[in-house]
Amino acid sequence: MRNVLLVEPDYKSKFPPLGLMRISTYHKQLGDKVVFKRGMSDEARALSWHKIYISSLFTYELRRTVETAKYYQKSVESSKDIFIGGIGATLMPHYVRANGDFSIIEGQIDCPNKLEPGSPNLVTLLPDYDLLSCTEKRYTPSDAYFCRATIGCIRKCTFCAVPKLEPKFRKLRSLSSQVKEIIKTFGEKQDLIILDNNILAWEQFDKIIDEIKDLGFEKGSKRERRKRAVDFNQGLDARLLTEDKARLLSKICLKPVRLAFDTMAVEKHYRKAVIRLAKNGFYEFTNYLLFNCEDSPEDFFYRMSVNLELSEELGIRVTGFPMKYSPVDSVVRRYISPKWKWKYLRGIQCVLLATHGMVSPNPEFFAAAFGNNYEEFLNILSMPERYIIHRNAYKEEAKDWLREYKKLSESERNALLDVLAEIVRTKNKIKVFRENKRFLHLLNYYYPDVKG
Repeated sequence: MRNVLLVEPDYKSKFPPLGLMRISTYHKQLGDKVVFKRGMSDEARALSWHKIYISSLFTYELRRTVETAKYYQKSVESSKDIFIGGIGATLMPHYVRANGDFSIIEGQIDCPNKLEPGSPNLVTLLPDYDLLSCTEKRYTPSDAYFCRATIGCIRKCTFCAVPKLEPKFRKLRSLSSQVKEIIKTFGEKQDLIILDNNILAWEQFDKIIDEIKDLGFEKGSKRERRKRAVDFNQGLDARLLTEDKARLLSKICLKPVRLAFDTMAVEKHYRKAVIRLAKNGFYEFTNYLLFNCEDSPEDFFYRMSVNLELSEELGIRVTGFPMKYSPVDSVVRRYISPKWKWKYLRGIQCVLLATHGMVSPNPEFFAAAFGNNYEEFLNILSMPERYIIHRNAYKEEAKDWLREYKKLSESERNALLDVLAEIVRTKNKIKVFRENKRFLHLLNYYYPDVKG
């Protein structure tokens, strides 16, 4: 019997670490003792382990992942007994190698001998749901089946990591077999979370819907008097959402509906998809909006406005869920695309702090948060942070700032925004103030405690 430690670094994570949960199943089947921890545990580090597995999520969290591995280094006989896998390690294995002599599990754990000689295809193993009781962390949702019907995607979007992580689109084992095995081992769950990257691309999508209905997730289904829900969490491809597929989706208890409106190129398909789904009885949408990639601030504002427009025209609620693009080969989240400015990105972050990360389709809320038009949108993003987050408390000061800001020409505004980005990057703010005396009055609104 071996002692095996599974670690998820303490980065933000909504869903449970399915890879580690499958590894747990494998080792428990061998009779090994398995322990799961979040982050750096003094208690776990004080013990000796035969193997430690550490998951990675986004590449910008790789530094935290490597720090976590180094923290546990003295708990194993050799640093090679620490295995790092997952998204970040697969996309940037060179970064892990440059920062430690750890073992790296690249790619999917979908073939024999991936973990060690004799290990099976772990994708076929049931995730160990009992593992989650070992931590105080509460994943959301906490009472659901987590499944995948397909792997990979037919698209090759430049901003997406899936083509590198899962280059081949193919079918996995049936949802029915996965769910029934979970029920047999861990009991029945309330909801069904499907984590496919592009499930609509599967040619027999109707068969998947039939499975979902047979599993007890037909439209209106309840369990113990509670309504059940199916969530295609990675979103549905609007370009593949035909009338027939919209009708099929209406047969299950799908909530919420998730589509992606990541670029202007898909606008026509996106509008059609929302209209088709609304005709089939869907009234609540939570749709992804990528920004800071190939788009511009004007594109982003327009796409948010399309959601507002569709909501009013169709009598539905299309809530936007903005997602800031970060390159899949970067360990920091500081990327600024050529069409954006640092202050605009920071401004959006401040707005979303106040709106809990969502873009409401309510016209009054939208106007208050983002403005009535593109000019107002840019003005809001350019305001001092405290004016954006605490809009009511600084209403009068914000009016004074806006009056002075509007006196600037477009080129002067761009220059001011560049100065603000420079101030953030430097420790010597006073020096930047002195070098930009023409903006001194406005800079005092942003940094009232710094005197140039």
